[in-house]
Amino acid sequence: MLPNIGEEGRRGNLDRRRARVRNRGLKLTLWAIWTLVVAATAYRSYHADVLAQRPVDLIGMVVHCVVVGLIGLIVLTVIEQRLEPWRFLD
Repeated sequence: MLPNIGEEGRRGNLDRRRARVRNRGLKLTLWAIWTLVVAATAYRSYHADVLAQRPVDLIGMVVHCVVVGLIGLIVLTVIEQRLEPWRFLD
């Protein structure tokens, strides 16, 4: 009887490890997409200024990136809540 308890415990640990790895993959993917979107927003603002031969508007670029970043964080949270609702029960 004791060896069976050990095997069940090992299986439970393996399942928890797999869930953590899946969770890391989801977080990594979502954060990578968020980072790329914010960087693309900065590049788009910079590129528009360079093409129009205007001085680069750093304050405008920062404002755009902050707005896109905040909206992205809200979207990230909603996606995580939909895919992993058990993490937000508290």
